[in-house]
Amino acid sequence: MSFWKKALSVAKDVGTAVASEVEKQANETRELKNKYEGMSDDDLFNVLKSDGFLGKSQKEKGAAFGILRRRGYSVEDINKRAM
Repeated sequence: MSFWKKALSVAKDVGTAVASEVEKQANETRELKNKYEGMSDDDLFNVLKSDGFLGKSQKEKGAAFGILRRRGYSVEDINKRAM
């Protein structure tokens, strides 16, 4: 196999792996948003307040923040209540 064919093969494998990971992350985010849609506003604010070793991830906090924004809270309101 020539160098360029091998390089193309490696690039294609890397591209496939990256695309697979992006799809996996998108599915996880979608599932998280669906789960959080059913939560109360107070529960979502608790997600935003969680810190420390056992706190929620940035992805979880981002999903909670986005849902609260769609529910009509302003960024300022969310930041005040999440402190």
